[in-house]
Amino acid sequence: MLNVRHLEIFRAVVQTGSVSAAGRMLYISQPAVTKTLRLLEGELGLTLFQRVKGRLVCTPEADALMPEVERLFGSVESVSQAALEIRQGVRGRITVASVSALSMSVVAQAVNAFHQLHPQVQFDVRALPTRHVVEYVGTSQVDMGIVDVPTPVATLEVEEICKSEVVCVLHRDHPLARYARLTPELLADWPIITFADDTFTGFRLREAFRERGVPYDTALVSNSTGTLCAMVQALNAVALVDHFILMTSAFPQLVMRRFSPRIDMQPRFLFSPMRPRSAIVAQFADAIRTAARTAVRRLSRPAKQG
Repeated sequence: MLNVRHLEIFRAVVQTGSVSAAGRMLYISQPAVTKTLRLLEGELGLTLFQRVKGRLVCTPEADALMPEVERLFGSVESVSQAALEIRQGVRGRITVASVSALSMSVVAQAVNAFHQLHPQVQFDVRALPTRHVVEYVGTSQVDMGIVDVPTPVATLEVEEICKSEVVCVLHRDHPLARYARLTPELLADWPIITFADDTFTGFRLREAFRERGVPYDTALVSNSTGTLCAMVQALNAVALVDHFILMTSAFPQLVMRRFSPRIDMQPRFLFSPMRPRSAIVAQFADAIRTAARTAVRRLSRPAKQG
């Protein structure tokens, strides 16, 4: 196997035209350069330089070899540049497993913003049910998981993204759109669509209605916020969901109203302690936090009446 350092010294001699200049460029002595050239010629079985009237001149064999040497060092420099960019978080690949609602909203917004700054970063985003997100993170198949309900898994690292809440989503022309805040009493005579009772959010919604003494009859349940919002207009219903889906432009005819009593939602990151976080993954996590908290600030603004 050729010694890359020997090739570096050969290249320096060709570039500078002399042994002494190559030594100065590489901060080594002239005898060390001369010795290395002899070793390289022995390794290659080629004569690389000749003295012509006191000057060191490349042989035809050296001229033929030089393009390959340049390609080699071009590749080495590319590796060095790639390593620098990876350290600085401008190159790499990020894999994410997220529940569907957040992949369509917060994650999509964060990817868009991040890509503007780091166009060389590649993403692999998988929209999955919560249990599969936990599984993917637990088996180190992804860099991070994103869920919107508590997932007490002792083997995973859990970090809060933001604090949010369940909201009411309805058509802008719906009679209830004139209210800034909706309650179980106001919703009593309207079809409700939301998450199933066996979900954390669905269970808490049923309890909220029960505590107010209001019947809780759902016209449709789904594990997908996007599906629920798509059904709002078809059923003239009110969806009780997370508000992040309205970050997208997919439902321009829908509006959001706050729900009372407040039911908290806390999107969380899941990380595997067995999969070290790269600098770029940490930066992308910050981009997700920024997108999510921006959406929460929008929720706190007074609602526009439909």
